[in-house]
Amino acid sequence: MRNAASLLIVAAVIFTAAFACNMSSANLSSLKTGKDPDANSASAKFAAGDTIYAVAEVANNPGKVKVKMYIQVENMAGVKPGTIIDNSVVNLDIDGDAVAKYKYETVSDTAGGTFQIIAEMYNENGEKKDSKAATVTVAPGTPASSDED
Repeated sequence: MRNAASLLIVAAVIFTAAFACNMSSANLSSLKTGKDPDANSASAKFAAGDTIYAVAEVANNPGKVKVKMYIQVENMAGVKPGTIIDNSVVNLDIDGDAVAKYKYETVSDTAGGTFQIIAEMYNENGEKKDSKAATVTVAPGTPASSDED
């Protein structure tokens, strides 16, 4: 009888641990940046005029979430750190485990600097559940010349 009770306790502990592992909450398991749409050629350095791609992987997602991705200034001449770059915000609806793909086309005459690509994940109630950030640098471009005669 004692062995049966011990076996039952061990089985209950194992079942509880296995159940807890399966009830993991949705999260952003990774965020990578690169020079192609799938960020297969990983890069954190870009030139003015390059397109910056970012891919955030949503994992353990049993339902629907929203992933908000944007670019924030870390160090750029004349711009306050923490400023969100105009027109960089994208909201993506994700159903189940999937990837959220982002792209931002820099301009050829950008001042350049250091930036954060930020991915934030929100549940259906709009509550922020996870976030990831990746630092990228953009080399300054050449200002457009004026053709005055």
